[in-house]
Amino acid sequence: MSKSMESFKTTLDEHHEWPCEYTFKFIVPGTALTELKSMLDGIPHSEKDSKTGKYTSVTVNIMAESSDEIVTIYEKAATIEGLISL
Repeated sequence: MSKSMESFKTTLDEHHEWPCEYTFKFIVPGTALTELKSMLDGIPHSEKDSKTGKYTSVTVNIMAESSDEIVTIYEKAATIEGLISL
């Protein structure tokens, strides 16, 4: 785990009591949407296309058991080319 992710994990633990609901927001190029959906593996989410259709905004709400679960999802998402995490 990178130092920035370790710092993020520490911040999550300081500000959340586990388990808790956590919301992810991603912006992904349309060409990589299938890859993100595959990574989410059936986790319910909502999608909204940009006006031009080049990008899709994806919102995911989960009941997270720990900060490790959050960090794992962000690390997997970071491997998708062009994805922006908000």
